[in-house]
Amino acid sequence: MQKVYCHESLINVHHVKNCLESAGIESILKNESLTSLAGEVPSFECWPELWVNENKVELATQAIAEIKLQQDAIANEEPWHCHSCKEDIAPEFELCWQCGASKP
Repeated sequence: MQKVYCHESLINVHHVKNCLESAGIESILKNESLTSLAGEVPSFECWPELWVNENKVELATQAIAEIKLQQDAIANEEPWHCHSCKEDIAPEFELCWQCGASKP
C-alpha cells in the first residue's frame, strides 16, 4: 500500500476517495479519527490519508490530478445568473437553489 493523498479536510479526502472508487480504484482511508490528537502531535500528522495498492498508484495519481484541475476550474468560475428567477448561483451548482432551473 502507498499513500497517494492527504488533506486537512476530511470532507475533501472523502470526495477524492469517492472519485477514485467511481474510477474503479479501491482506496483505504487512514487517520480518519486522529483529529482529536491535533495539538498533542503536529496537526499535519493527523490529517486523513488515502492509500492504494502499489499497482494502482499511477492511476490514482492521475485521477487525483484531474480532480484538482476540475476543482481549480470551478474555483476560477464566476457565479452564474439564473435565467428564470434572476438569482446569482455559485459556480459549483448545476441547479438554481431558488427555483431549480438548470445552469445555462
